[in-house]
Amino acid sequence: MPQLDIVSYFPQFFWFCIFFTSFYITLVQHYLPKLTRIFAVRQDYQQTPQSQQADQEFQNLAQTTHTVFSQSIQQTREQCTNHFQQTQKFLDIKTDGFNAHTNQAFQKYQTKKILLNQTVKNTIHQLQGVLPITSSSPQKKDLGKTNQLFQQYLVGKLLSQKVK
Repeated sequence: MPQLDIVSYFPQFFWFCIFFTSFYITLVQHYLPKLTRIFAVRQDYQQTPQSQQADQEFQNLAQTTHTVFSQSIQQTREQCTNHFQQTQKFLDIKTDGFNAHTNQAFQKYQTKKILLNQTVKNTIHQLQGVLPITSSSPQKKDLGKTNQLFQQYLVGKLLSQKVK
């Protein structure tokens, strides 16, 4: 048997010692500390009551949930504030434009109204000078009716010109 040959016995013993020494050092340095930690955790887990573990897990979960919910509320509040500010700016811009347009239209309306009233007054004044007066003093009713008729006539004429 070659294993028991005295000439090859010493090299076999030498390599056997080197292999098992390196295997022992690897076990002691790497694997045994991990195993001892696992056993320590298991022993602590078995010694602590289940209710304490459940309470700790519940507290951790509640704290995590509260933190996430608070951050979510803060982000939502910031986004809503930004959105409302942008909407307010947009409304301010649109309102300013609308007010400017409305003011211009109102000024044009007031100008045309004043011009129309002046035209009516001038026309009535000219007609009073042209038309003969039958009585020495005109009655206020007749003058009011005449003014009303001429105003209607002029307004109708202006409206018909605008339609064309």
